[in-house]
Amino acid sequence: MKTTIFTAAVFAATTVFAATTTQTDPSETGAKNWAHFVGVGAVVPVSSYNIDDTDYSQVAGGLNLNYMGVNKNGLAVKVSWSIGAAWTEDVKFETKDDGALGTYVTGEMGVGYGFVNTSNWTVAAFAMMGMEASVFESDKDKFVHEELGKVDMTRSVSVGALTLGGDLVVRRALGERASVFVSVGGRWVPVAVAIHTAEYDNDDFNRVDNIKSKDSDGGFTIVPTVGAMWSF
Repeated sequence: MKTTIFTAAVFAATTVFAATTTQTDPSETGAKNWAHFVGVGAVVPVSSYNIDDTDYSQVAGGLNLNYMGVNKNGLAVKVSWSIGAAWTEDVKFETKDDGALGTYVTGEMGVGYGFVNTSNWTVAAFAMMGMEASVFESDKDKFVHEELGKVDMTRSVSVGALTLGGDLVVRRALGERASVFVSVGGRWVPVAVAIHTAEYDNDDFNRVDNIKSKDSDGGFTIVPTVGAMWSF
C-alpha cells in the first residue's frame, strides 16, 4: 500500500513539473507560433553619398518606429520607419553658411533569422531594403530674376537613396510586456539622386525650376538605434 501511494505521488509530481515546463518554454508545442514586438526609439543615421562627383555627407537624428516578428522556427521579419532632422556641411545656400539643416525620412523592411527568442532575450539578424531621403531648404529671399523681375525666391536640395544592408537587433525584457532594445545597421547605397530646386513667387505667378542629378557612385549609411519595445 505504501509503495502504491509513493509511486502515485512521484507520478503526480513528475506530471506537474512537466506541465510547468511546457507552459514556460516558448519552443514547446502549444506556444504561439509568432512573437510580436513593437518598438519606439531614437535613431542617429550617418550617411555619405557621391552624386555627380560631389560628396553629400550628413548626420541625422530622430524618432524610429518599428515592428519585429519572430517565428518559433527562427524566421523573422522587420519593418521600420524613421523621421527627424538632418545636418550637412555639403549644402550651402549662401557662401557665409556653415551648412544646412533639413528633414530626414526613411522606410525599410527586411527578413532574417532569430538566433535567440525567449521571454527574456531576442537576438535576430535581418537583411534590409528601403529608401531614405533628406530635404534642405533656404529661407525666402527677395531676388531680381532676369526674366521674372522682382520675386520671392526659395531654394532647396533634395537627396534620396535606395538602401540595401543588414540589421542586428538585441532585445532584453524588463517585464512581462516591456523590453529595451539596441539595433545596429549598415546600408550600402547602390544609387542616390539629388534635385536642386528654385521656386519663384510673386503676386501674379509661381514658377519652379528643377535640376536633377545625372550620375551616382552610391555611398553608405550607418544606422544605430536604441529604444523600448512592447510584446503582444
